[in-house]
Amino acid sequence: MRRLGTLLLAALLLCGSLPGIPARAEEPETQIAVSGGEVLPGQASVVTFTVPEDDTCDILLTDDTGRTVAMVAEGRAAAAGYNAFYWNATWQGLAVPAGTWTMRLTAGEHTAETTVTVGRMVPVLISAAPDRERLTCGKRTKVTCCATEAGKIRITAGGQTLLEADAEMGDNEFVLEAALAPGSYTAEATLLREDGTASAPVTFPLTTEEAPEKYRPIMTEPAADYHLNAWTVPMDITDEEAVWQALTATATVLDDRKDKAQVRQVTIRKEPRADSEGIGMVTMVSQGVHVLERGEEWSLIECFSSSFVKSDILNWNVPVRGYVRTELLRTVVPNQEMGMVVDKLTQRLYIFRDGKLFTTLLVSTGEANAKQPYNETRSGEFLFVSRVGSFMSDNMNCRMAIRFNADDLIHEVPRIEKNDWIDYSTTEPKLGTRASHGCIRVQRKKTPEGVNMEWIFNHYKVNTKLLVWEDWQGRQISVPPDGTVFWRHPTMNTYYHCSDRCSLLETNHPKEITYGEVCAEDSKLKPCPACAATGKKNVLETINRKYAAGGDHDPVLTEARKSCPKKSRGR
Repeated sequence: MRRLGTLLLAALLLCGSLPGIPARAEEPETQIAVSGGEVLPGQASVVTFTVPEDDTCDILLTDDTGRTVAMVAEGRAAAAGYNAFYWNATWQGLAVPAGTWTMRLTAGEHTAETTVTVGRMVPVLISAAPDRERLTCGKRTKVTCCATEAGKIRITAGGQTLLEADAEMGDNEFVLEAALAPGSYTAEATLLREDGTASAPVTFPLTTEEAPEKYRPIMTEPAADYHLNAWTVPMDITDEEAVWQALTATATVLDDRKDKAQVRQVTIRKEPRADSEGIGMVTMVSQGVHVLERGEEWSLIECFSSSFVKSDILNWNVPVRGYVRTELLRTVVPNQEMGMVVDKLTQRLYIFRDGKLFTTLLVSTGEANAKQPYNETRSGEFLFVSRVGSFMSDNMNCRMAIRFNADDLIHEVPRIEKNDWIDYSTTEPKLGTRASHGCIRVQRKKTPEGVNMEWIFNHYKVNTKLLVWEDWQGRQISVPPDGTVFWRHPTMNTYYHCSDRCSLLETNHPKEITYGEVCAEDSKLKPCPACAATGKKNVLETINRKYAAGGDHDPVLTEARKSCPKKSRGR
């Protein structure tokens, strides 16, 4: 409190000569007045007075008995005629008590007085500063503020309100999202009281820059959305801060609040009317949409079309921009402790916990073919909505399934069961490549952090967010430098591992090996399927050539999309 009192004293002592007001001609009468009505401690009011001759003056605030309530000015030089100065109703660093008082001017033998009403002290924001002044558009930064009382902190910049949050007296820390177009701004922070009384603003500089990564989760024509969310986040899994922000940002879903909404869909219309052409499908409750314009009856949204084999409109995992009824839109706050990203380019599942990448697992997403283009796993933003458990697909048991998009589930890599015999041999070797009918298959072997599909199933929470990143043509997998360290068993010529704690190392004394040695022609080591070690250089380079800009990594799906969007037969 001593520090707060010292800062308050510095913030409130504003008394001084009022610049820019020219002297008036000398007036014969001695007069004193205070501008405006009620005087509020901490807010500058103007005291004006006239004296007949040059002199020094004292100005006191007294009660009805003549007792001094505050010294407004003592021994102040006064010129003959008109004088003025700022006064903020403080004395010795403290606010003048609220009430109605007499302000008395004494200049030699001349006196004058007026009645002054003093109200409650205005809130004062002593300081406001971000932990960094330059950041990527939409990224978050911490802002610390020191306030003289509890209230609301409002921070604005570029004509937008970036933050409005409750504040306590003293030091406060907030997280501000810089949802601004690239540029340099002067941000203003203000402390607000419930009655609307505002402090003087505190300003600080803020500069936002474009993200260097050119690939975003949805690649329709750019929209003026500078919030960092599931649709605008750069597709860079190493930018943990940005990915976590996208995973914990609110999601907008469609929900008519009727039965079986988890498996029902809404048609996306080309124009904002019910009889307009359908251009795609969105699954209710679990599939997030990017709202571009919110209208009274219809809203413009974008997402990937979630067309399944029996959907009304067939448009196979194509990014679409169209209209849905506004009354169906609902905002959902996702799990704030954990979120997941599946990247169809790397065929990896990345689990984030408490703002950090926690572990990485091998997956298999959908493999489309000419007869079954709907096998492609739909991309976009999704929420876990229910545990399904086990289900059969042909002769395979898919265990521990969780629903995230109608018929798309995330589950353990399938197995064949006959009596006491369990066989993963037809599915497990395909992890890390496309292989499913649209679901996401996840490894059963535990990562060094002890995570597998069973762990995910047991840690299930409704509304955990899952981002499925599209493998855009032009994206590339990063190839590790030759000097990157991996580990191997000192004698067994089996796997190389990205962690020295991997359970499949089967030794307490692993041997270091470089990526260059792993990729040597005579190396027989394979990437570990438990710790999801990155593939060898020749494998990654083959994938990157397939995805090189200007090519077509999936001509079968490209051909199937040529006739889309179209209505399903009989619908």
